[in-house]
Amino acid sequence: MRRIHFIGIGGVGMNGLAQLAACSDYSVSGSDRAYSPDSETFQALEDIGISIFPQDGSGMDKSTTQVVYSTAIESDNPDLQQSKQLGIPLLHRAELLNKLIGDDELIAVAGTAGKTTTTGLLGWIFECMEKDPSVYNGAGVVNWKRPKQLGNIRRGSSNLWIIEADESDKSFLNFHPTHTIITNISRDHYELDELHDLFAQFCKQTSGIIIEGSPRLHLGKKPNSFVFQGMEFSLSMPGKHNLENALSAVRLCAALELDLERVRDAMARFKGIERRLEVAGEVERIRIIDDYAHNPAKISAALAAVSNPHGRVRAYWRPHGFTPLFQGLEDLVEVFSTHWEKNGGSIFILPVYYAGGTVAKKATSADLVNRLNLNGVPAMLVPNYGVLKQQLEATALPGDTLLGMGARDPELPRFAKRLVSKWKKHD
Repeated sequence: MRRIHFIGIGGVGMNGLAQLAACSDYSVSGSDRAYSPDSETFQALEDIGISIFPQDGSGMDKSTTQVVYSTAIESDNPDLQQSKQLGIPLLHRAELLNKLIGDDELIAVAGTAGKTTTTGLLGWIFECMEKDPSVYNGAGVVNWKRPKQLGNIRRGSSNLWIIEADESDKSFLNFHPTHTIITNISRDHYELDELHDLFAQFCKQTSGIIIEGSPRLHLGKKPNSFVFQGMEFSLSMPGKHNLENALSAVRLCAALELDLERVRDAMARFKGIERRLEVAGEVERIRIIDDYAHNPAKISAALAAVSNPHGRVRAYWRPHGFTPLFQGLEDLVEVFSTHWEKNGGSIFILPVYYAGGTVAKKATSADLVNRLNLNGVPAMLVPNYGVLKQQLEATALPGDTLLGMGARDPELPRFAKRLVSKWKKHD
């Protein structure tokens, strides 16, 4: 049996790929410097027989046939160094995914925002229509989550794959899809001119149908619904941006000549995506929502989706890296300032999430808070989750919404749940 080792196996993209490899006759191991035996992610991986080692090179030997890495892995990583010393072939995660797909039919969903929701929804629709697809997604589909089952992949028996394709490191250019959805394009990771060139190249590599963006959205009579070809489609997830994502999925289904009545019925049963405006719970008539929003476009969409005329939004955000914060600083100031001018509420900023390694700290959370304060926005820098909890408990009122946002940090979703279970109680 082929033995494959993943560096950074707990990452949002890597853990799904490791699960797919384990379902595809690989013996799988991995390492992660953030390993915790209490983590849902690592428990799920170990439950399907994946061995997890310290990130010190001990997880591989000469029997290891391949080592998988991502762009986030630095050149001095001990596992990477050990793999080179042992002469084990290295594969970028996108290269392995492409290898698993082989010559099968591929539907790829790309774009700056919305690709995870669109991919998960498409996977659910195609499952409901008995197409039995394999699905690779950036977060768990709530319909597929079970104890020790993360719900971010599905291994089907057909020759159809539906994947989320990542442009952040240009690795999506490894794929040559049968059909493609481009949800939208906005500045993130690269400047707009370069992004448009990258997505244009991706479209050239697509042999079949290409769905780009969304036409004008025609809202339906029901909450969270839209009308397409005379039919009303309803979605449980709030927010105009999610209706736009759903419309892109429906447009592809229509172009593939699928039965839209069955598509509509499947969409009505779709429960959403983990950490995409996921309601953690409610205390004292205060709603607590957790979201993965980490760039200006996604933060803006999340804030708009939960804006409440009857209560304030108390938002907290943790930047997921120093470089993304530096690159998006101007747009972030505009997004948070615009939200404050329209809706008021509170804005709390946590320190930048740092998981180790070498990085240039070109901008910090304090820089963002200072810029917001100069704009007249009373944003506050909170040093840790304990202080954040105290501030939220002191300011939130019945009818308010607490919206947590951010990527990478596994504590964010746990904190949202802790707010529900330990509201105004000591941890």
